[in-house]
Amino acid sequence: MRDRLLARVQAAPKHDDWVRVLGTPGHRELLGLIARHAPPSIGALAELAGRAQPNVSRTLSALHSAGLIEVVSDGRRSVPRMTEMGISKARELGLLPASEAPTAPDAKTDRLLTVEIESRPTDEAFSNDVIEGRLTARLRFSSHKEEIAARTSGDLDALGRQLLENWWRIFYRRGAPFRLWDFSLEDHAAGSYALLATVPGSRIELQARSSTNDPLHLERESQTFPVSTFEQLLLDEFLHPLATHHLSRGRSARPLHALLRRIEDSRGQPAERAFCRTAGALGMTPYDLGDDRAARIRALLELIPEEDARLDFSSAVLSEALDKGWLWTSQQLEVFRRRNAMPVLRQLHTRCAKQPNTATRPYQHGYALARETRALLNLAEDQPVGGIEGLSRLLGAIDTIGLSTKAPGSLRAFQSMEGDVPTLIIEDEGPHASAFVLARGMGDFIAFGSRAACVADLYTDRQAVGRAFAAEFMAPRDAVVRMMEEEDHPIATVADHFGVQTSVVQHQYENSFRRFSSPA
Repeated sequence: MRDRLLARVQAAPKHDDWVRVLGTPGHRELLGLIARHAPPSIGALAELAGRAQPNVSRTLSALHSAGLIEVVSDGRRSVPRMTEMGISKARELGLLPASEAPTAPDAKTDRLLTVEIESRPTDEAFSNDVIEGRLTARLRFSSHKEEIAARTSGDLDALGRQLLENWWRIFYRRGAPFRLWDFSLEDHAAGSYALLATVPGSRIELQARSSTNDPLHLERESQTFPVSTFEQLLLDEFLHPLATHHLSRGRSARPLHALLRRIEDSRGQPAERAFCRTAGALGMTPYDLGDDRAARIRALLELIPEEDARLDFSSAVLSEALDKGWLWTSQQLEVFRRRNAMPVLRQLHTRCAKQPNTATRPYQHGYALARETRALLNLAEDQPVGGIEGLSRLLGAIDTIGLSTKAPGSLRAFQSMEGDVPTLIIEDEGPHASAFVLARGMGDFIAFGSRAACVADLYTDRQAVGRAFAAEFMAPRDAVVRMMEEEDHPIATVADHFGVQTSVVQHQYENSFRRFSSPA
């Protein structure tokens, strides 16, 4: 199939009228994605576009015929790349800003994984699905100048099936590390290590730990990847070679083939992909659900249509508290829908919201929005917001915002819109903690403007924006530093002044020093 695809898109360009080709919105969209993101394979491009791979392949064929792209073979991957003409037209159409160079293909994954399969399998391996071999990850550690080979040996088929069975949980459950595999290090003292994966948002972070749970610090280039890139990397560089090896031994329709086909089919269908991702965030296997659970997930897709917000909510409640989370949000919204409506919040989102620079870290985005919001509300630098009562007035609530019963799972608050007015329900944790959670929800809406979203005890990129916003909005960093250093107030006094917990003031004070040493 791959050979047929390459033949179709690698044929000599006919230089069809590019105006006709780019007159189709889907063609323009795909050209822009290639220019801005340089996907490492056609599969990764399909994932990025949210379209089925056959549909993407047809579009690539049209773009290639017009001389706008080329598709090159890179090992087992087919990589779409911009031509000079494509770059020029992308800029003319505003798909790529004139000042921005097209993104270069991400070379850091080229040699990340390699598979070596035993050339002489045992008799036992011939009689079952065992594939004896070695998987090597080329990692770069902070303590070494050169890449180090992190190797795991044994039955690669078993490892592959384990990854496929947990696929959606690995890549879409937020903030919970998953142990990918154990490994040993080349030319290193004997010892066992584990490679862990954590997903805080649209990227996946790898961590290496020793058997005593001590971290092995990875360089950033070996640590962080876009989720779609790492998904495709595992498929192309590890799982597909295993499937091919089974076929070379005359073994078709093996369990690994079935799992792989099911994952790839789901990834290619937008509705099914959204369902599977949500199930994975809940810690479920999407293919073995009863009717009730499947219906609940479909209802969750309607309740929280924006995927980023939905995955945070799902990761906060998990399958164990899904029903309780659903009940809590629906009941508390019914009670507080009118009282906790905040019309000013919508206005603040309209005036403040902007896409952050891709190099901006989530907490930096939150800090910037908080400072802008305080300026719009005419709050002096050292002026406290006045707790729940003050926030209620600032946000245009008809009364002091009501507090809810304890939320299930890791939920702390939930925001929902009726018409154009957002409502926040917040669990009662005491005046200072509840005000801070309200400010977190406020920051989330100003940043993202979602029709539904949660505040949760998760360490995700989205929650980081809300936390940073709340800290800076409730207790501005510069004011904290001045009160503690110039006016010599203790932490407790500063916290009492701003109506926050002492941990917030401590965090703000410590961050005033980190900002001078942290990269922008």
